[in-house]
Amino acid sequence: MNIEIRTGNRNDFKGIMQIINHAKNKLMESGSPQWSDEDSPKEEEIKGELEKGNNYLFTINKEIIGTAIMTDEEEKAYAKISYGDWDTSQGNYVTIHKFAIHPDTDGKGYGKIFLHLLLLVCQEKGISEIRIDTHPKNRAMQKVISSAGFSFKGIVHLPFENGERYAYQLFLK
Repeated sequence: MNIEIRTGNRNDFKGIMQIINHAKNKLMESGSPQWSDEDSPKEEEIKGELEKGNNYLFTINKEIIGTAIMTDEEEKAYAKISYGDWDTSQGNYVTIHKFAIHPDTDGKGYGKIFLHLLLLVCQEKGISEIRIDTHPKNRAMQKVISSAGFSFKGIVHLPFENGERYAYQLFLK
């Protein structure tokens, strides 16, 4: 078995969108409104992140199993946090967004492996602070985030309907 994490490219777009669309359906089936309307990952947005080199892929034997965006651009919605606070930032942080694992692989722990590999990429790049968020009804993602050592910091509100998100933070040593 060949497990790899790599940046995506233009040729990966179709596979990325397949995973995102399958994940959207899985979220809907679970009762989570995440990725259902205005916050749904848009094709243009994914293409833009691919061009910037911000899209990361988790592959097994060259097959795309997972996708995520990892960016150092400031997340404006993180400026205001309710029911908690961010730990004092040591400068710039990286945010992980649009994290999705192909639902056909549920129960195999690939989400945890992928997130840990993303953290290794951060460590290799000298990034010490990582932030991530998920919808309160997305319990599967909450488990993945917690298993990686992130701490729950409060609730942020993204600028659209059903935009409430649990916010997490992790500092690497």
